[in-house]
Amino acid sequence: MDQIRSIGQIPGLVEGQSQVQKKSGTSFAEAVKKAIEEVSQVQNEAEKAIQSFAKGEVRDVHTVVLAMEKADVSLQVLLQVRNKLLNAYEEIMRMQV
Repeated sequence: MDQIRSIGQIPGLVEGQSQVQKKSGTSFAEAVKKAIEEVSQVQNEAEKAIQSFAKGEVRDVHTVVLAMEKADVSLQVLLQVRNKLLNAYEEIMRMQV
């Protein structure tokens, strides 16, 4: 336990963490929100491509399938990140203090 306290006394360690957030300008919550918005945008683009194809405005099936796959992959990545975050949270909650 003394070793943990000694790490906290290292000058610049705690200040360095806050400086990193100030330099990057985005918090973790903002980064997650941005990722969700990007996935939503890709999903909307795929939906528009499907509707355009159904209306006959677009004849290129490859473009529609590509948009659908891009939306699927982006959603799968988002779900995997979510699962990893939940696993990390659960592991932290199991730690004994």
